[in-house]
Amino acid sequence: MLNWPDMEPPIHVRDSVQQIDADSWLVGRKHVLRRAQGPAEGPCLWVNPSNTSYYTLTDAPVPQPATTPLFPDGHARQIHDAGDISAVFSFANEIIIKIRLATASTRREPETLAFLSKQKLSFDIPTVLSHAEHAGKTYLIEPFVPGTRLNEAWWDMTEQEKEHVVTRVAQVCADIRVFESDAFTNSDANWMDPLRETPDDRVGVVQQQCVALGMDCSVFVLAHNDLGPTNIIVDGDRVVVIDWEMAGYVPLEWVRTKFAICGVFGVERVHRQPDGECPVRVERNGEYPMRVERGLGEMGFPEVTAAYKRMDDMREVEWKKSRPWLQ
Repeated sequence: MLNWPDMEPPIHVRDSVQQIDADSWLVGRKHVLRRAQGPAEGPCLWVNPSNTSYYTLTDAPVPQPATTPLFPDGHARQIHDAGDISAVFSFANEIIIKIRLATASTRREPETLAFLSKQKLSFDIPTVLSHAEHAGKTYLIEPFVPGTRLNEAWWDMTEQEKEHVVTRVAQVCADIRVFESDAFTNSDANWMDPLRETPDDRVGVVQQQCVALGMDCSVFVLAHNDLGPTNIIVDGDRVVVIDWEMAGYVPLEWVRTKFAICGVFGVERVHRQPDGECPVRVERNGEYPMRVERGLGEMGFPEVTAAYKRMDDMREVEWKKSRPWLQ
C-alpha cells in the first residue's frame, strides 16, 4: 500500500487525475502514472498480456510537473462522476483508478477484495493493483474489466441469457455467505428504514431493527450489499462483480429481503432526444431483482419481506401524520 502524507490543500475528486503529457498523469498530486510500450524495464504496476503496453506508478517529483486537464482524445477518460463523492478514470481501457471520499467502506474494499482473491469462487472479481489514502480520499487501481454492465445489456438479452445471469448472481450470494462473523458490519443501512423520522445508522441500532423484523442476529454472513445491475459486468458467459465497498457481514435474511424491496436494484435506461443531450424519459424494469430474489428462495435463503412491509407501512402513516399539509 502506498503511504501518502496528508499535507496538500484539498482537490476535487473529479480533478484528482491531471495530464502531464500524452502517456503520463499526475494522480492525487502525489504520484505519476505512466503508460509505455515495449518490454517493461524494472518494476511495473501492470503489464497488458494482450499487447506490449505496461504501466508504472512512481512518486511525483518536487517541484511537481506542469499539468493540464485530461486530453479530450487521450488515453485517459473519466467514465464515472458522482459529484464530489466519487470518480472513476479509465486508461486506454487497460486499467482504472477509482477515487472516492474516504469512508470506512471505501477503506474496507481493498481488504475485502484481497480476502476474496484467496478463496475459491464461482465468479470473477477485480484485482487490486494498488490502493492508497490521501487528503480525505481513497485511490484504488484495478485492471479494466471488459464487458458490458448488466444495466445496459439486460434490454437485449434472450430469456436464456437473463436466466444465466440471475442464476450466477444468486450463486454469488451463496458463495460468500459461507464466510461468517459474530459481528454485524453496518455498511448499508439506508434501505432498512428510509421513512424513519430520526435516522440512526449506528451498528447497534440497525441490529435492533433487524431483530425486530425477525432476522437471526446470532451470526452474520458476508454479503456484497450492492448487487444492482450497474455492478454486474457480463462478457459472454463470464460474470464479474465489481464495486465491493459496501460489502460487509449482515444477517442472512438481509440478503434476500433487500432484493425483494429495494427499488434501486431495478434495471433502467434513459431515452434521450436525437441530439443525445436532453433525457425524454427513464424506462425501468424490476424483473432482474425479482428473479434474483426468487432464485435465492430456491437456494434456501430466508427473508422477512412481510415484516418489512408492515414496518414500512407504519412508518408511512407516521410520516404523513407529521405532515398534515400533504393530506
